[in-house]
Amino acid sequence: MESFSERLIHLRHSNNLTRQQVRESLNINNVSTYNRWENGSRTPDNEIIVRFANFFKVSPMYMLGFSHLMNGEEFLLDVLENIESEDSTEGLKAKYALEEYRKEFTT
Repeated sequence: MESFSERLIHLRHSNNLTRQQVRESLNINNVSTYNRWENGSRTPDNEIIVRFANFFKVSPMYMLGFSHLMNGEEFLLDVLENIESEDSTEGLKAKYALEEYRKEFTT
């Protein structure tokens, strides 16, 4: 399981942001506190975690390392993919929903 600090660093790098840019965007003035969050010696409180999650457009559970799914859309797709494998009416419905989703968002 990845830690908060690992997720924070990963998200910052994947968005090509510096520490300063993230701090300024979230109005975090204390440089040493932010640095402690990235080096893993401290974890922010819930309010700050939610601010980070909103900023990076991921779920707070992802930020904390409790979920590999970044957001609700990924969660829904994961559920549909699991249901799709069933040989049932629900499986057929999930398969159709996934086909429609993929047509809409992959073209």
